[in-house]
Amino acid sequence: MKKIDYKASIEGTVEENLRAIGYSSKIITKLRKELGLIVSLDRNIPLRTVDKLSIGERYQITLMDEIKRDIPNYNLPLEFVYEDNDIAVINKPYNLAVISTSNHYAKSLENALHNVWGDFVYRPVNRLDKDTSGLMIIAKNQLAHSILNKQNIIKKYVALVSGKLEGSGTIDAPIYKRETGSMVRIIDTRGQSAKTDYKTLKVYNDYSLVEFTLHTGRTHQIRVHSSYIGHPLCCDFLYNPNPQPVVAPNGNMLTRTALHSSYLEFYQPITNEKIVLYKKADFEE
Repeated sequence: MKKIDYKASIEGTVEENLRAIGYSSKIITKLRKELGLIVSLDRNIPLRTVDKLSIGERYQITLMDEIKRDIPNYNLPLEFVYEDNDIAVINKPYNLAVISTSNHYAKSLENALHNVWGDFVYRPVNRLDKDTSGLMIIAKNQLAHSILNKQNIIKKYVALVSGKLEGSGTIDAPIYKRETGSMVRIIDTRGQSAKTDYKTLKVYNDYSLVEFTLHTGRTHQIRVHSSYIGHPLCCDFLYNPNPQPVVAPNGNMLTRTALHSSYLEFYQPITNEKIVLYKKADFEE
């Protein structure tokens, strides 16, 4: 249960004020069904979502959380890059699935967080592939998740791509799921629009270190787009025709997909404070 105090920003109903803040229809429906979850602090009376508020009127919302999943703990050390009452940002290690499923039961980020926080409702905001490392946002309550899902979060990744890719540019090509049941995506006019900016940071002998900025969030977007321009990610067994291990810039042998979520820029969903986070990839120099 979470209680949040507000001041009405517009002359209108409770629902109109909540939608202006970023509340989802799902949360508003829950508030509508049970009297007592919305209270006017100035008038000391319960409110319905259709009741009118004056500009500046103080009111309080009580959010009831959803049923928590009963999942086992996974004792895995996690690096918290940022944390407050509403969100946490984890530096997710590679070879770690985000969700506890039948394929990754008891050994996922969800299980590892359950080991740290105990019972909680798992709400990842930006999801990363199992082999992708880096910054990942977890919302601690339904409202934070709802607001962040509507935000234009700036996401940047670094990757090692095969060959010598120089300069910068934009890849604007639709991505399509090849066939039902397949993980593989292809460039196809039947697909969803997808746009990625790239900027080369350093060129090495056999590969280049490249920064990618996402404008859309399609499955495998960076992996598909980099392959499309002839520079697939190093060690990418889905989209690189020659996914051989490479010696990374840090001198270590790299056998996993060379992709890392390095930069996030967004606003704290409740306080609206700007948050900028950066985490260097473990395969960089």
